[in-house]
Amino acid sequence: MLRTSKLKLNGLVVRPALALALFLVACSAAPTGPGGSPTDNGAATGDASTASTSSGGDNGGTASGGASGGGSGGSTATGSSSGSKGGSSGSSSGSTTTTANGGSSGATGIPTAPGITAGPVGATDLAAPPAADGMQFETPDMAYSVAPNQEIFPNFCVTVPSTIQVGAFQSWMSLGSSHHFILYKGGTAPAGGACTLGANTWMYASSTPGQVITENMPANVGLQIAGNTQLILNMHFINTGSTTLYPKIKVNLLFAQNVMYQAGTMVSFNSQINVPAATANGPGTQTVSGTCTAPAGSKFFTMSTHTHKHATAAWIDYVHAGTTTEVVHTGTTATYPTDQEQGSGVDWEHPGVGLWVEPNFLTIASGDTFTYHCSYSNSASTAVTVGETAASNEMCMAIGYYFPAGSASCR
Repeated sequence: MLRTSKLKLNGLVVRPALALALFLVACSAAPTGPGGSPTDNGAATGDASTASTSSGGDNGGTASGGASGGGSGGSTATGSSSGSKGGSSGSSSGSTTTTANGGSSGATGIPTAPGITAGPVGATDLAAPPAADGMQFETPDMAYSVAPNQEIFPNFCVTVPSTIQVGAFQSWMSLGSSHHFILYKGGTAPAGGACTLGANTWMYASSTPGQVITENMPANVGLQIAGNTQLILNMHFINTGSTTLYPKIKVNLLFAQNVMYQAGTMVSFNSQINVPAATANGPGTQTVSGTCTAPAGSKFFTMSTHTHKHATAAWIDYVHAGTTTEVVHTGTTATYPTDQEQGSGVDWEHPGVGLWVEPNFLTIASGDTFTYHCSYSNSASTAVTVGETAASNEMCMAIGYYFPAGSASCR
């Protein structure tokens, strides 16, 4: 039987239901927006360059310079960061003192529990790790303004200064308009070079503002990122209030220790979504499906789905030796999968998350497959098609993370 458990660490509850916080594998292409480029919807990101470097001084490394120019379309801010900002305050990520993957002590506030750990609600900042334990990237202060009833999709590009092995991600999004952000891995380029969202690789994502989210890979598992690799923060902000908001995002890359295996990913992107408009008989409906495979011996430790608000359900089935077992379910159901983290999967913004920890990883045998499904209901007068905008587009993604890295694929 596949097993998972809820973990607690110094008052922090490991609850993947609180975040779509997911690792990458450097082997699968991530989807792009319609036409192969991101939609910006008037975000004032301009083409400013922000270089943030520090060596441990109080508040060192704060991004200087904001976005200039009121450009609309796929404009991009650029920047880079290395080291850490010792003395940063305001982190609400706990009080443990060991680094990701069981590394040496010294990194205060970094949870070490396997999987996803959510800090207390109401966090107003994320402290950067000590330079020996990781690095932080952040968007410039006041770089993005979101007017009432506005939805924007800006990008912010940074550069990893030297080759690293990532063992965990931490992130924080400001409250108010932050909906989610996705961290993509791009190509290599000089620090501060311009970049665009294209055929890049999904690395990590979060949909929980106002909390510090930490996701640790299993012990001895790392994700290598080469020096001068660009990372793209693809952000989604929605302002449903009555005053203009200025969202901000921070992300820490925490170094892996004693790496023996590279992480891999299994990512689907279904392009067949076309939910009919509503009629006099009721909402238009559609269900799309697909199949994924991973190499025999792959050990999965996290799995989830990603859809938008028209989705009524999304689920992943594991097919082994002719037996089908549901391992992830998002949406209302009488019984959630045994393998799903308790409390997750209540709706599309808080998707179901399968979490497997040593020694009970979901280990793949020859011939095993996964099937994923997404069902939609459309009460609008126009069809809903695949795309980035949560209000009028949909997605159907199954995302699984495993080791050792191999040739997983989806169709």
